[in-house]
Amino acid sequence: MTGPGPFPRRMPAPAFLAAALLAAALIPTPSGFARAADPEGDAICPPPWEIRYSDRSPAQGEPVLVEFLGEPGTDNVAIAWKGRTFPLKAVGEGWFAGVIGVDLMDPPGDVTLALLVSGQASACRVGDVLTVGKRRFRVQRLSLPPEMAEFDPPAVARIQQEASRLNERLSAAAGPPAWDFPLVPPVADFRPGGFGARRIINGEPRSPHAGVDISLPEGTPVVSIADGAVAFAGVQFLGGNSVVVDHGGGLFSIYYHLKEFSVAEGQRVSRGERIGAVGASGRAAGPHLHFGVRAAGARVDPALLFGLAPH
Repeated sequence: MTGPGPFPRRMPAPAFLAAALLAAALIPTPSGFARAADPEGDAICPPPWEIRYSDRSPAQGEPVLVEFLGEPGTDNVAIAWKGRTFPLKAVGEGWFAGVIGVDLMDPPGDVTLALLVSGQASACRVGDVLTVGKRRFRVQRLSLPPEMAEFDPPAVARIQQEASRLNERLSAAAGPPAWDFPLVPPVADFRPGGFGARRIINGEPRSPHAGVDISLPEGTPVVSIADGAVAFAGVQFLGGNSVVVDHGGGLFSIYYHLKEFSVAEGQRVSRGERIGAVGASGRAAGPHLHFGVRAAGARVDPALLFGLAPH
């Protein structure tokens, strides 16, 4: 993770009236500091409350753990992030956590968010700002046989159709988080590489690599990183034997090029449960696992996910 560590934002209980008046006036705050008000939606959350982030200045492709600590009796908390709403997970009395993400192609700069809080027959919100930093991604030049790099019109149509169907599932309304920390890597020998690489294949720029590749012997077991439900299990033109697990709260894990998979769509899976094996199906030059993660709609670096944990 970039940055020196978690950055809390507190609103103490004293002087509630003064704090509320200042918030209502929408006094500007410097970039990177929490705002106690948001001009839209529900009322401003009264103190005391606290927001914690794994990183207040995340880089492109970085997942971010968000924690909200409110009053006892808080029933639900969700986060409004880049036009969508994602429920947080209750991890203690008045304590909620969730994972959002900065997409690997998001531009640097400030991004607003809001915590939507409900409890004891009332609802309120807290606005805030994160500052996205630029990340340097390596350029990967590959030379592939034409049959692996160039596709005829029927293949292109299939690729587009499969991508559209998968995006529909990844963009569905987020259900309650099913995951618990710590998350576990998908393979025992987890040595990922290649996230965000700007690929130039046979001299032509392609889309950036939105996951990591782990080279392992064919047949190596692959497990689910957390509890969840299988959102997709099938064969794709590019990904070959593929599995996508919905862990709730907008968190998805993606497993491509499997030799085989042992789960079905809709099936519940547990953290560490075997879902398939490393292979070379689809468009793969050799046995490896392509592993990806979507966090609140963002393509994030999976290698950064396993160090996240509530404080």
